[in-house]
Amino acid sequence: MDDFDVEYRQARTFRRYFLTRLALIIAAVWLLSWPVHLLPHTLVWALLATAALVIGLTSPPRTHPTSSNRPLTPPR
Repeated sequence: MDDFDVEYRQARTFRRYFLTRLALIIAAVWLLSWPVHLLPHTLVWALLATAALVIGLTSPPRTHPTSSNRPLTPPR
């Protein structure tokens, strides 16, 4: 084998190694990044649900003060 064939084979091996690693990195990033698009919607709905739950649990019950000229009505 002459020098050119050895260099060509080394360059081809390096290119294959580099492209394989690049393809694996791109595939991993693509697979792991898809939940990122869902995160804002999920976060907003979770915050809204938490706020509704906190408001519902911490708000005082609605009791209307009775007026003196109105007769009391028994609760239903």
